[in-house]
Amino acid sequence: MNTRVNVNIPEALFNKSQALVEKGFFSNFSELVRDGIREKVKEYDNIIVNENEKKLFTMLKKANEKGELLTEDEMKKHGLKL
Repeated sequence: MNTRVNVNIPEALFNKSQALVEKGFFSNFSELVRDGIREKVKEYDNIIVNENEKKLFTMLKKANEKGELLTEDEMKKHGLKL
């Protein structure tokens, strides 16, 4: 399912975009826009994942420093698995 959106962009940017379509880099203007959005979403997804990983590792480090983490053997005693 597709959603239609209207976007205002500077004329110069539109003209450069159209030139990319005319040269065959994209099948049409919509494909160029979709590709650009995909790239930005991927870029920010990586940043978000990295931020969440940093938070997780910080939490684990603090828990380890407080002695709150269980070893693998201690986990097994409680019926837990990694």
